[in-house]
Amino acid sequence: MIDLPIPILVLQHPQEPSRKDRQVSSARILTEQVRPCHVAVGLSWRNLGQALKNFDAIRDIEELQTPSTWATLYLGTKKQKAAEEPGLYFLDKKGAPREPREDEAPIGGLILLDGTWAQAKTMWWRNAWLLKTRRIHLIPKQRSLYGNIRKEPRPECVSTLEAAAETLGFLEVDPLVESTLKAAFNQQLKLYKPR
Repeated sequence: MIDLPIPILVLQHPQEPSRKDRQVSSARILTEQVRPCHVAVGLSWRNLGQALKNFDAIRDIEELQTPSTWATLYLGTKKQKAAEEPGLYFLDKKGAPREPREDEAPIGGLILLDGTWAQAKTMWWRNAWLLKTRRIHLIPKQRSLYGNIRKEPRPECVSTLEAAAETLGFLEVDPLVESTLKAAFNQQLKLYKPR
């Protein structure tokens, strides 16, 4: 188990845990590999506090109860092109790239949306409080390890675990975290036998 300096909250669409290929659910593998990490299953939560309700590991950390402390890995739009260099990009309220401000506090926690592309978009729009978090957008270094197991709608789409691993890498968390997470994910994919 890897101890992270940044907690991860995964908001998971309710249909995701019942998929036929749930043995390779990257959110499940992520929670088995790192802490603090919590998966909240649902479509919508009234506010951040409701989403964090069962995230016991951070319950008493006051600054993590404020949405602006968290960054949400935002779904890309036409404003973000896959031709950009791999990296982590900060976005303004309209989804346009912006430079991080010098007076900006470091990211205190990371929120990921887990589900198909359409399900993740639904969760984004049903949770208005996410607009109070900082938006970040990932251009990954490589295509998803899922390969043919789960088809991604665009080349820049990756699994929740891969998104977390690369985001942590771009945030300069120990590089061993990214490689360990991807190796654990790759191992699970090799063991997977479709039904």
